[in-house]
Amino acid sequence: MSKSKCVTTFILTLCITALIMTGCESQPERTGVGEATPSPTAAMTTSPSPGASPGESPTGGATGALTPYDREFLTEAARGASTEVQLGNLATQKATNDEVKRFGQRMATDHSQGGQTIRQMASNLKFILPQDMTPEQATAVSKLEKLSGKAFDREYMKDMIADHEKVISEFERASKQATNPEIKQFATQALPTLRDHLKQAREIASKLGVKAE
Repeated sequence: MSKSKCVTTFILTLCITALIMTGCESQPERTGVGEATPSPTAAMTTSPSPGASPGESPTGGATGALTPYDREFLTEAARGASTEVQLGNLATQKATNDEVKRFGQRMATDHSQGGQTIRQMASNLKFILPQDMTPEQATAVSKLEKLSGKAFDREYMKDMIADHEKVISEFERASKQATNPEIKQFATQALPTLRDHLKQAREIASKLGVKAE
């Protein structure tokens, strides 16, 4: 090979090398195979939808998701359960009739479980339940606290019939009209037990010669 050809080959080699190095330096930086550098906004938390309160899910679980009727039902159901537990405990202490005592124990147990379910629902829905009884409920408790013997047995069973007739009507309505599916399901599932309470209360009252008003 002539000297001039060697020089030409050497120059071409240098040019090709320079072009390759320039191309490598111009490639964008990557974090991995086929993966571009993340956008600065990629790691940001998605903001809640407008109107959502702090700590509340924008799609559910908030008090705002409950209708006024749903809130009213939860409130009255919680108060009713608490009152039934108090009266049931009172019956186990003061009743003279064994059937009345057993019925009172059942009321305390069943309505205590129902009250726990209601409180759990309210917690899930971020709804604060009242802690007080209505004046009517407070009066019923006070009245029975002052009675004893057969007078207590008769008055307690009479109250149980009236209370359960009212509660069943409220739960039947909630099973159809409640907007929240959890509340509707609770009301529907509680009805058989409440109806059995009423049936038993009427049977015991009949044995005691009590006529429901």
